[in-house]
Amino acid sequence: MLRLSPLLPLLSYPSVCALRLRARHALRAHSSHLHKARDGPCEFAPAVILPPRSVHNVTGAQAYLSCEVRAVPTPAITWRKVTHSPDGTEVLEELPGDHANIAVQVRASNHEATAWILINPLKKEDEGVYQCHATNMVGEARSHGTVTVLDLNRYRSSLSPAPAGLL
Repeated sequence: MLRLSPLLPLLSYPSVCALRLRARHALRAHSSHLHKARDGPCEFAPAVILPPRSVHNVTGAQAYLSCEVRAVPTPAITWRKVTHSPDGTEVLEELPGDHANIAVQVRASNHEATAWILINPLKKEDEGVYQCHATNMVGEARSHGTVTVLDLNRYRSSLSPAPAGLL
């Protein structure tokens, strides 16, 4: 990270090449105004680069959501189910919690992290909004995906049997 003047904000560049080019021009024009603020990568708050996609499936099957996040330092990612209390207040339930049918996995490397949530077998009460929440010491980011569950038993019972002569 380079600072052109103590009064100016820190600037981040998209690549080392862009930084070096800017540094060369700044050194020629104002060599005393350019200095390195610190070594190492620039810190930045989490940003969701691949949000969870909403999924639809039937009871007894499975639902899978994933979320990819970039940040420095590498973020911690958790999954939460968004529900509402009787008075309408939003409640965030940490997952997997006590849900035997929910598994959560997180993998991180090179300032990127991917988190997955697998719901298997899927139950009607699993339907809802699921939040991917990423955090590091600089900030946080959230993204949502919706799981829609079709109750297969209810669907089957609403079908009327075919007339005997048509089978």
